[in-house]
This record gives sequence, structure tokens and C-alpha cells, in this order.
Amino acid sequence: MSKGNLGFLITFLLAGMLFLGTGLPACVTVPKALETAEVLVSFVFIGRHDSVCLSGDFNGWSSESHCLQRKGDEWSIQLVLSPGSYRYGFVIDKRDWICDPEALIQEDDGFGKKNSVLLIDPAVTKRLPAP
Repeated sequence: MSKGNLGFLITFLLAGMLFLGTGLPACVTVPKALETAEVLVSFVFIGRHDSVCLSGDFNGWSSESHCLQRKGDEWSIQLVLSPGSYRYGFVIDKRDWICDPEALIQEDDGFGKKNSVLLIDPAVTKRLPAP
């Protein structure tokens, strides 16, 4: 299978899952407002740690600017993001880089580790009904 066909297949599968209402466990997108293209994205991490922060190209790869809130063993944060492709990972206990275990797409980061990839496409993002 060629690279182009593989990319199309991944996009098609993601679009089908979102269209059918199958949510992504770690990254659920919900529209911030119907008149904007921005979406509210929830990032969730499960585990017993002292700290969990979100680092990605959307925050300049900061390991401290977007730390998740803890409830028991569940950590979560919500961000408003525009449509596009985002690379990210979790910084655990201020030292360990962990790819999102629930992310559907991962890629090499060029430094021997992996990044999770989040795709936000307004054409396939599940929208809530208008109030």
C-alpha cells in the first residue's frame, strides 16, 4: 500500500468513527460554539503519579504550562483548539515522556521517542445539537 493510500485510509477510518459517534477515549472533541470552528478537546490520562502535564506543538512544547487536574487516578484537562493536526505527549512526574496510550495515531519524534497525533477536522468532528 502506498503512503498516499495509507494516509487516505487513516483519514477515512477516523472520519467514519467520528461520523458514527464513536468517541476517541483520550481526546473527545466538542464544539466550543456553533459559530466558530474551534473545538473543546479533553485530554485524559489514567495512572498514579505526582504530576501529569500536557506538552505539544500547541503550547510550544512547554512541560509545565498545561498540567492536568487530578481526581483519584484520573487526570484531565480541556483545551480550545482550532482545526488542524497537533503533536503532543504527557510529561509524567516532571521527567518522563509518555505517548497518549489512547491516541489512534503516533509518530516518531526524531529524538528516539514517539508523539501522539490529534487531528481536528470540522467536517468530521461530532457536533452537539443546537440548544
